[in-house]
Amino acid sequence: MKFGVGCLSLAVFLAITPFNLSFAHEGEVHTSGKNQQPTALPQSSIEAAKLINESYRVNVELIFRKSCFDCHSAQTEFPWYKNFPGIKQLIASDIAEARTHLDMSKGFPFRSHSSPLKDLEAIRKVVGEESMPPVRYWMLHPGSKLKNEERKIVFDWVNEGLKHLSPAR
Repeated sequence: MKFGVGCLSLAVFLAITPFNLSFAHEGEVHTSGKNQQPTALPQSSIEAAKLINESYRVNVELIFRKSCFDCHSAQTEFPWYKNFPGIKQLIASDIAEARTHLDMSKGFPFRSHSSPLKDLEAIRKVVGEESMPPVRYWMLHPGSKLKNEERKIVFDWVNEGLKHLSPAR
């Protein structure tokens, strides 16, 4: 019984503690919870996006499913404590905000308020800073924090994608 109360107390504490919730676009505020469609790509980038998506599906999607999809997709697996007063609203708000920034539900290019190029740059940034998933998420979801090998796989995918999408210099 004490263990259950302790877990509940920890869950409530972590859910309401204002940890730094760095989002992919530097805390940019959004007034709409609705996602935009993926940014239209020029014809020259459509083939590049297909290649990036193929690599994403093979190499990265399972990593993102484990660490990102609960907030950044329509495939949320809600935690056991989701129905506690206040927690439910906080989770719903966090998910709406996260999906406004980046929705990974349908593969690459992701639905977002930005371009596929900027999305890849933002992923590289938050993975490099280890700010995603946020501390209060991985503390309550063991195994969701990216391991070094997973971070390398994501970095490799992002860097390859950036080469395909970046304009020739």
